[in-house]
Amino acid sequence: MKGHARNLMTERVTSVAPDTPLDAIAATLVGEAISGVPVVDASEAVVGMVTESDIITALLRQDAADTPARTLMSAPAITIDEFAPTDEVITVLRERRIHHLPVVRAGKLVGIIAPSDVLRYFVERDLPTPPEAG
Repeated sequence: MKGHARNLMTERVTSVAPDTPLDAIAATLVGEAISGVPVVDASEAVVGMVTESDIITALLRQDAADTPARTLMSAPAITIDEFAPTDEVITVLRERRIHHLPVVRAGKLVGIIAPSDVLRYFVERDLPTPPEAG
């Protein structure tokens, strides 16, 4: 598949700060119907990722509602440069077994890629247009 990470990514990405509490992160995931958020520092560098699985694990541990993202997140963050080839994006998603891949430009968050973004790109760009029904 030809292209770059920036062709696959969703540009509108919700992120949280390292001190964002568990209850606010959970509300964000539910409210925006997303399954994970990058954790970014003051310079917009991705420092981690908090997913639904991380929240569920915290709930099972009975973590306090004010537990900060820095405690919940997976770190270090796995990111990809916006100009990385699409094949590299697919390889990272598959080999690292992740479902959220933050995209960075000069170290700053500019988008996110999920497996569904890869599929959407493939269907829209690479599959032939079916003939119209008569």
